[in-house]
Amino acid sequence: MEPYSYEIRTAIPSDASGIIECMQSVMSEKIYLVSEVYLYTERGQKEILRNPDDLNLVTVFRREVVGTMNIQRGIYKKNRHTANLGIAIKKEHRGKGFGSEMINRGIRWCREEGIVKLNLEVFSSNEDAIRLYEKLGFKIEGSRKGQFLVDEKYVDDVMMTVYPMEHLDDVGKTNLSHGMDH
Repeated sequence: MEPYSYEIRTAIPSDASGIIECMQSVMSEKIYLVSEVYLYTERGQKEILRNPDDLNLVTVFRREVVGTMNIQRGIYKKNRHTANLGIAIKKEHRGKGFGSEMINRGIRWCREEGIVKLNLEVFSSNEDAIRLYEKLGFKIEGSRKGQFLVDEKYVDDVMMTVYPMEHLDDVGKTNLSHGMDH
């Protein structure tokens, strides 16, 4: 692997502190995620990474976690066919295409795991993310008006969904073959 390439891989317990730092970096911007403080300890994060029902990916650049994605499968019999996606990418590494690649890998994983419906929530003020999610096949399923106060403005909680079994592989794919494990 080139010394300055991005590598997307399954997260392992030793990534816990890097994931926490990445999440806190994005939360500190105060405009993308509900919480402004990441509440998991390193031990708690390691436990999350050990859950075989979930998918946890990281993007690493120069041995630093610069992006993380988590897909949590429903835990009850009535919602095991669904999952929720969360993603965070450090500011200086956005727009490089690895967020799309992580999401596409997540959609493929859902298909392999028999997950019928993959959901996410995004602030209505995060228009770039909404456009990206739509490009990747997500559709707006609904919203909760004025759900959050971000930068002293009320914004909607936009709920988006993709159906992995109907999804075409690698929608919106960019050429990221350099340094990526496939």
